[in-house]
Amino acid sequence: MADKALTWRQLKGIQFWVNEFKNPGFRPFGIGFIISFGVIGAYAQMKFTDEMKANSKYWQSFHAPKKH
Repeated sequence: MADKALTWRQLKGIQFWVNEFKNPGFRPFGIGFIISFGVIGAYAQMKFTDEMKANSKYWQSFHAPKKH
């Protein structure tokens, strides 16, 4: 028995985004979301000072150069 095609309401995650990007009306909103997410993420990372990084257990555990 053949599987029925999913409607947009049944799509999840990446499948939904790919489906939406195929719609020309949604494309500007999707691009705007991606740019906004990138700018906000870059801004948040640039705000961290060296002192804040040195005092962060997370940063020291995963991002700081390993001391031998």
